[in-house]
Parts: sequence; structure tokens; C-alpha cells
Amino acid sequence: MGIRNKLFVIFLSTFLVLTLAASGFYYLSFLRSLETYLDERQQAQVERLADHLGLLYQQRGGWQFLMDDPRQLKRLYRLAGDRDEDRDSRGDHRHLQLLDAQKQRLFGPTAPRKFRSEIPVRSGNTTVGYLTYPDQEAIRDKLDQRFMGRQLRFMGWMLFVGVVLSLLVSWLLARHLVAPILALSNHTRDLQEGHYSARLETRRRDELGTLTEQVNQLAQRLDQGQQARQRWFSDIAHELRTPVAILQGELEAISDGIRPLSPEFIKSLEGEVAQLTHLINDLHDLALADGGNLRYRFHREDLADLLGEVVDSYRNSFSQQSISLETRIPDLAVIDMDPVRIRQLLDNLLQNSLKYTASGGTLSLSLTHTGDNWELLLEDSAPGVPDEALPRLFDHLYRVESSRNRRTGGAGLGLAICQRIVEAHGGTIGAEHSPLGGVRIRITLPGETS
Repeated sequence: MGIRNKLFVIFLSTFLVLTLAASGFYYLSFLRSLETYLDERQQAQVERLADHLGLLYQQRGGWQFLMDDPRQLKRLYRLAGDRDEDRDSRGDHRHLQLLDAQKQRLFGPTAPRKFRSEIPVRSGNTTVGYLTYPDQEAIRDKLDQRFMGRQLRFMGWMLFVGVVLSLLVSWLLARHLVAPILALSNHTRDLQEGHYSARLETRRRDELGTLTEQVNQLAQRLDQGQQARQRWFSDIAHELRTPVAILQGELEAISDGIRPLSPEFIKSLEGEVAQLTHLINDLHDLALADGGNLRYRFHREDLADLLGEVVDSYRNSFSQQSISLETRIPDLAVIDMDPVRIRQLLDNLLQNSLKYTASGGTLSLSLTHTGDNWELLLEDSAPGVPDEALPRLFDHLYRVESSRNRRTGGAGLGLAICQRIVEAHGGTIGAEHSPLGGVRIRITLPGETS
């Protein structure tokens, strides 16, 4: 049984039970209220009749006037407040019984004591007799039965309307609730088949609407992931094709005797192989980092000491490029880190600045403590990058098509690897425009002041 049918049965059963319970309660309440009303009404009429009889008894000096003409009781009963001709035609007064002061029957039908009520008739302060009348259950006649029959038919129609409405409302509710679920089922089937561009439209503001939005977000992530994966494979193929094509061309030139085999030529081939090896190693590290398999060995180490050591190893390279290197490093900066990976991080950042900073420029490097974190800033001079390129600098194989890419040194994996290393250390990394005209890399790592 599908979920729509299950919901339909559940709603229908619930509405039917509520309708039957409400109808039964209404019917029983009506019967009790009707019986109470009739009893109270008859009691009030008999009490008024008893008052009239008490006055007549005092005026006539006894009950002989009723004994001589019993029809007076009917007139007195009407005088007591019965204005219903149907009730007159039924002769409800004929159920009355008049007793004397000793409760001996004077006239009227005998009713069992179990089903009768007694109203005293007083003349002054003296009880001179009793009027008795039976309960409504004992005197219910065909007119009462017809009235009850009409009520039962009304209850039947009300029950029928309730069942029809229950069917209609149950079907509408089941359809309303299941429609988005079916839409979600079809949409997830499309996602399973690889159609990630489809989206569901919904105006619901309930849990199903939230679920629909989440599925749309999932589809968007899958679509972005598929596009990124396609770009990733395309970029990898492109990056590998260039050095391989160069090697192939050079080797074919040697084989055809176009170029002689010389030490300079061999050195050029070694450079291409080194670049290809570096690219493969970067791809391997990035794949391990993305899969969470890049190993880290954390220790309490001095970041300031490691930073100073790495910077010193690059001073000569920056000096050869006529790039001024300015540093502001504290004496001590203890953090939990993997020294090998942090060195790899610093190497990638410094090599990136060395490649893309124009000759005669400046690289400023500072390490400061802010709050519970250490903040590392690397700021280089022109050339810079466009605004739209800043958030993409850490994407796989992304390189800015501008003056910062005028040299072909690197595949655009260094900053992506840097981001994985920083995140593994519980920190953050971001790119901004540098006041010096280039790019500012801001890194925060959790650590102590001493």
C-alpha cells in the first residue's frame, strides 16, 4: 500500500471515529436533555395545578366537585399552563392521579410507585391531598416516538454528510501531503540518473518545503561538483599535456637528428621532467588532502623559529629577483603543528610570491598574536589580481589570466594545497588586495602567546 493510500485510510478512520463519536454524544445528550426538559415542564405544570386545586379545595370544602365532574381536571390542567393542542389531544392529564391526605386514590389511573412523582396539594398550611404523575418513560406514546424518529433520521443524514465530508477531506489531505513527496521521489530519481540541473519549485513553508529546499541545494552541490570534476579532469589533462608534448617534441627532434644531444639540451629536458614531477606530486598531495588521507604529525613547535628559518632560505632567491623582503617575526609563537606540512605551506606561499612579484618589488611578512590565534600576513607588490579572482585563488588548477600569470611556473595547485594544510591545523586562509599593490594572504592558526 502506497503512502497516499495509507494516509487516506488513516485520515478517513480518524474522521469517521470522530464523526461517530460526535453523533453518538449529540444523540445521547439530546435524549437526556429532552427527557429532563419534559420532566421539568410537567412537574412545573403539576405544581401549578396543585396550587389551583388547593384553592378550589378551600373554596369548595372538599374534593366532591371533582368527583362530580372529572372533566374539570382537564380545564384546570390547561389553566396550569399546557397550551399544546397535541398534548391535549394526547390527554396527558389522564395520567394524573389524585390522592387524598391519607394517599388513598380518589380518581385517576394507578401508577406504580417506582415510576411516579408526588406533588402535595395544600390548603393553607394543611396538606389535603397529592397529585401523582408518571415519569416520561412510562407515558411515552406514538407522538414521542415519531419525534424521536425524526431526530434519528436527522442524525442519519448528519452521519451521512459527515462520512462524505470525511472521504473528501481525507482524499484532499492525502493528496496535499503526498504530492510534494512524489515530486521529491521523482526528483531524486532524476538526480540518481545524473540530471543535476533540474530544480523543484515550492511555496510551502512547512517541513516538506524545507526538505524540498534542501534537496534543491543538494542538486546544486551535485551539479557544481560535476562541473568541478569535469573542469578538474580537463585542467589536469591540459597541465600534463604541455610538458609531455615538449618532451615528445624534443625527443623526436633528437631521433630525427634535427637537434644534437648536448648537455644544455639534456638540462632542458631535465627541467621539463622536474616540472612534470612537481605537478604529479602536487596532484597526489591534493588528492590525499581532499580525501582526508594526507598524514599529519602534530607537535608543540615554535612557529616563529620555523618561519624565520624558511624565510632565511629564500633571501638569496628574492635578492636575485631584486625583491625586497621585509619581516616582522616575534621571538616565540608556540602552536600545535606538523612542521613538515607547515614548511610545505610556507614554501608554496613564498614560491608563489617569488614567481609573480615584479622585479624591484616588495614582499612583507609579519606574524602577530590576536586573541587566541596567531595571524600570518604575506603582502606582495604589483601585479595584483581582479576582484572576481580573489575567492577563486584557492581552487584547483586556477590561475589568473593577467600579468601575474606572465610566467609559466606552476599549475595553480600550490594555494589549493595551502588551504588544505591550514584547515587541517584548525585555521583559516584568505586572499585580499594588498596595500602594496599585489595580493595579501591572511592565515590564522590557533596557538598560545608563550
